[in-house]
Amino acid sequence: MKKLRHWSQKKLFDRQSDKQQAKAGTKKRPDHKRAWKIVGTIALVFVLTVAVFIGIFMTYIDKTMRGKVEVYMSEYDTKRSTELYYQDPDSGEWIMYQTLFLNSENRIPATLDEIPKALQDAAIAIEDKRFMTHKGVDWHGTLRAIFSTLTSDSTQGGSTITQQLIKNLTDDNQVTVKRKITEIYRALQLEKEYDKDVILEAYLNNIYLGNSCYGVQTASQKYFGKDVSELSLAECASLISITNNPSMYDPLRSDWCRENNRERQLTVLEAMLDQEKISKEEYDAAANEEIVFTDGYTCLGNYKEDHLEEGENKNSESTAWNSYFTDQVIEDVAKALIEKYDIQDDPADENGEVYTAYKKAIDRVYGFGYKIYTTQNMKYQEICEDVMENTKFADYTDSNDQPLQAAVTLIDPFTGDVLAMVGGTGAKMQDRGWNWATETRQCGSAIKPISTYAPALDDGTITAASVIDDYPVRELNGAAWPRNSHSGFDGLVSVQTAVIQSLNTCAVRVNELYGTDSSYTFMVNKLGFTTLTDTDSVQSGNMALGGLAYGVTTEQMAAAYGAFVNDGIYTKPRTFVKVEDANGNVILENKSESHVAMKETTAYLMRNMLESVISSGTGGEAYFSGMSIGGKTGTTEDNRDRYFVGFSPYYCAAVWTGYESNEELSYAVGNASASLWKSIMKRVHKDLSDPGFHDCDSGLTKVTVCADSGLLATDACKKDLRGSRVRTVTVAADTAPTESCNVHKVVSYCTEGKHVATENCPKDKVKEVALLDWNRTILGKIKADDHQYLLSVASEGDICPKHKTALPILPILPVEPTDPTDPDDPPGGEQPGGEEEPPDEGNQGVTDILNKIINRQ
Repeated sequence: MKKLRHWSQKKLFDRQSDKQQAKAGTKKRPDHKRAWKIVGTIALVFVLTVAVFIGIFMTYIDKTMRGKVEVYMSEYDTKRSTELYYQDPDSGEWIMYQTLFLNSENRIPATLDEIPKALQDAAIAIEDKRFMTHKGVDWHGTLRAIFSTLTSDSTQGGSTITQQLIKNLTDDNQVTVKRKITEIYRALQLEKEYDKDVILEAYLNNIYLGNSCYGVQTASQKYFGKDVSELSLAECASLISITNNPSMYDPLRSDWCRENNRERQLTVLEAMLDQEKISKEEYDAAANEEIVFTDGYTCLGNYKEDHLEEGENKNSESTAWNSYFTDQVIEDVAKALIEKYDIQDDPADENGEVYTAYKKAIDRVYGFGYKIYTTQNMKYQEICEDVMENTKFADYTDSNDQPLQAAVTLIDPFTGDVLAMVGGTGAKMQDRGWNWATETRQCGSAIKPISTYAPALDDGTITAASVIDDYPVRELNGAAWPRNSHSGFDGLVSVQTAVIQSLNTCAVRVNELYGTDSSYTFMVNKLGFTTLTDTDSVQSGNMALGGLAYGVTTEQMAAAYGAFVNDGIYTKPRTFVKVEDANGNVILENKSESHVAMKETTAYLMRNMLESVISSGTGGEAYFSGMSIGGKTGTTEDNRDRYFVGFSPYYCAAVWTGYESNEELSYAVGNASASLWKSIMKRVHKDLSDPGFHDCDSGLTKVTVCADSGLLATDACKKDLRGSRVRTVTVAADTAPTESCNVHKVVSYCTEGKHVATENCPKDKVKEVALLDWNRTILGKIKADDHQYLLSVASEGDICPKHKTALPILPILPVEPTDPTDPDDPPGGEQPGGEEEPPDEGNQGVTDILNKIINRQ
């Protein structure tokens, strides 16, 4: 072919060539032209589709949306959880420790100022990186979602933070084109009404983060145990990761979920780095931070043993959300709401169901966003829970293999604040279930100090010097009643001995002397008991021995014993201080209520006796060193309940143990209540110094009395066959005895025949002694330990059993009473200078009197 020398010649040649190829049917169009044609067609279709979509959208807005579907946040009543607070005893700061909520929606709003900037940036970086620049809709994502929807069988999301907020507020989450169009319109309108900060704050307070947590505040508490404002960058990235798919990224759910959370946390941090929200140094530090979740595991899967505070149970298997203390707070607040606001039952509906006042009040406590300021000491609550969940006594079971149950209430006796409460052994499995701490059970002998001895001392029925006969009071159902827990009876004993040894006989005698009805009135009016009955008020066995119709609660018992610590002042127990509504208005104020229950001298004397119960009486199992403590045990007659109520200069606590089935307890358990009390109180007082109990500055006096009558000692008291019975006792001055002993009678006594001497008794076997002129009705063959020292016994039959000639009984010798205030006439026949008057070894005075009587006959 001839070479073409000009471009026009080449062009002409190409055209001719193309025509020839076209005629021959062999010419093919270039591939790139075909591709552009296809692209152009698609683009045209897309543009037309968008145009159609926009047309439909605008028509739809005009006809169905405008003025009808806009979202105004003020119209949405966002549910808010009720917050529970305790006061830090060191700083005085109120700390939120738990929330209450309805319908599994746990939310506590936080302001944007309280939410870390790192958490705000993390949310934007991973959820909506163009949030600060778009107008409510990210059209890049939206068009991508539309295209995907039109070209596939499923819809695809492209929601902005604004759109997600709308979905959360309206609960409209249908996967339809109509819903998406509505959402886009709403988002555009919302951003015209509110600025970005308001929208972001609302979003962070409404997103779901697993474990019933709505919003970052409750989630922060749940996963990290801290306020959201305290979160680090690494914790912020981990927290915001959860919202994408809580079932997949919840770090408390499983090891797999925790690992997923770690991977997404790094993805969030990388997004923040790419978008220049954090520096490379910040990224590296956050990526390397081993954050610790509330279950003790870190983001790397390691377990931190020291993540819990001292006293908190590390092995708890509890499935309950509330503690026993929180359960009681809920009950107490609900009752207070009913009382103050006169909440009434609604009429029954068509199905006969009644929305009761109680249910209304409970719903308010849970669902009205209250702030409840409790009296709880979190450290002490955790100690009590740890002891009660892990105590060895939980291994004891009844015939149905049910574990031994127990309950404790710890109270500040000066304020009435309930500091801790646990109502069962083992892990707590149910919220607002059975609470043994506030359910009634029998307290046994633990009732004696508050029902009998304190009121009888207070009104002078007895004094601290009184003597009581430890001997059965009467026959009941053919048997001597009452019996003591130990065998035998001592006879005449001091009130201190009666309390220390927990003598049932003495308690009944004093209670009946004081008045059973008066005892009931004292406990109800002075010590706040609400569970006693009219039956109790007429039964001395109930009021003196604690075998009550229903029983008492550990809360009542701890508060009652608190009066002994607080110098006779009783303070009503309380579990909360005040309640505020969501706007900060005080709707309930629960001020401390106190009144005088007994004289200060009574409280002081009872305190001393109850200290001796620990040091030398029935309460030895509760003893621990380093702190002044007092208390009283209690065991029911059929051994179905064990009780211990004890106190220190700081606190008072009551513990009950028994079986739910009310079966008899094994003696192998010992007094489990005293042991539990010791375990708890020893830890509670670990870092506290011992100030001792208060002294009573006035109203007390010391008196020298007879140990067998409780009256002022005489010379005869010194001559008791057993030795001197004179002792010095501190008593309330206004109840101090003024009469002299009338129990001791001086007689001539044959030591060989152990009988009042007769003429036939050898003079060297006769001595002048004092015997007990005490009339005791003997029941059956029961003899008290002092039986042989009774004058009636020693003179029985008028015949000395060793020297059997029947002769008149030697007369009782008159003895002048001792004046304890006269230094020249001291008690017990002591002479000034401390030397005793020498005895008449020959008993000549007695012989002379005997001879005169014989001569007269």
